[in-house]
Amino acid sequence: MALGLSIIFGQMGVINMAHGEMMMVGAYATFWMHEFFVHYIPEGLFNVYFIVALPFAFLVAAAVGFVTELVVVRHLYGRPLETLLATWGVSLVLIQAIRLLHGDNSAINNPTWLRGGAEVLQNFVLPYNRCFIIVLCLLALFGVRALMNRTRFGLRVRATVQNRDMADSLGVRTRRVDGLTFAFGAGLAGTDGYALTLIGGITPDMGQNYIVDSFLVVVTGGVGELIGTVGAGMGLG
Repeated sequence: MALGLSIIFGQMGVINMAHGEMMMVGAYATFWMHEFFVHYIPEGLFNVYFIVALPFAFLVAAAVGFVTELVVVRHLYGRPLETLLATWGVSLVLIQAIRLLHGDNSAINNPTWLRGGAEVLQNFVLPYNRCFIIVLCLLALFGVRALMNRTRFGLRVRATVQNRDMADSLGVRTRRVDGLTFAFGAGLAGTDGYALTLIGGITPDMGQNYIVDSFLVVVTGGVGELIGTVGAGMGLG
């Protein structure tokens, strides 16, 4: 979750108080995929739902983030206090919308291949679901690093952050870059929500439990510094 916030806050300077709700959207997207498989897909294919839910959670959260940037955030760049208040309002809207749809609590059944754990020593068990989350976090970390340093999109993001006017004059569509960057950060938060369904319940306000810690990680690690985010995140953990 701090990776996504590092992109939105660190690269764009936007204080996104709805970032926790992007995580919540990803969790509910996983729940929707779970329900779809339970009701419409043969029982023998149930375990596949968790694989399909990963890109689905990312895309749903990214879509919500893209719309948020387009409708709300785009008009408030350079005004951090107003951005904070506006995105806080967005978070309240998302929480209440999900509460109206699903009530206060939802739950899913973990796939069978992520149940149990490996006993490496006597009375010391490594749960498969938490090992999966660690691997997923590492993949997200190296994926973000590769995207920012080895792709044209990452180059455009860094160019826009460093000198927006110069990037604009060289043909970079900076407003589109803003929207895609915000969406990508929101998608990462959605992936976090997907992972958290393995170890906890799904509630409309679940993002409120993580937003403060995520900001703490980003600020402590250094705004816009990926390695600092990693160090601060591991330190907090």
